[in-house]
Amino acid sequence: MLYALLGIEFVLRLCVEIRERRITQLRGGVFAVLRLIPLVNDIVPLPESRAVAEGAGSTETAGSTGNAFEKMHEQGHKFHHHAILRNLFKIILLLLAVWLLVGLPVRTGMPLWQAVLWLHLAAVPFRVIFHLYCWNQEYEADRYAFDKTDRKVAKHAMRALAETEIPYTKLFAVLYREHPTASSRSYRLLHKEIKA
Repeated sequence: MLYALLGIEFVLRLCVEIRERRITQLRGGVFAVLRLIPLVNDIVPLPESRAVAEGAGSTETAGSTGNAFEKMHEQGHKFHHHAILRNLFKIILLLLAVWLLVGLPVRTGMPLWQAVLWLHLAAVPFRVIFHLYCWNQEYEADRYAFDKTDRKVAKHAMRALAETEIPYTKLFAVLYREHPTASSRSYRLLHKEIKA
């Protein structure tokens, strides 16, 4: 059953990669291949901005220096204690992972390598839940920044973000990213999608 589930995971990830390439018309490169391999896809980083993908450094939004919206966004994270809550969530997930990794071999006599593969499969839905939790924090920080600035500043910030961000689809982003797409953020905040 373990091998069947790993095979299903491989096929589903392949379908997601093909769908992503067709919709965005972007090359996947070596990262796309690595994301298909079980266990490796747990650690392969996903570039979030074009600057990072091109090796020019990272900024969350274009012209982030002095950007009032971004400053208020970060202040919103602090105001809502997002870093502490996110780390607490990570600790809970880590404890569950350790419990599963130790519990399976002890209770069933399963070899450690099989327990690691089961942990990998169990981590997939928990990772999606964690990403959605992080997305909610980003939306909350965006709302805080919007309330402290105005619609024009927010619209400019969302446009700048859309211009620097690699345009992933929402499905792809929820599987691999802790930040929602610029189009999701702008739709949630301004009730319209802003694209690059």
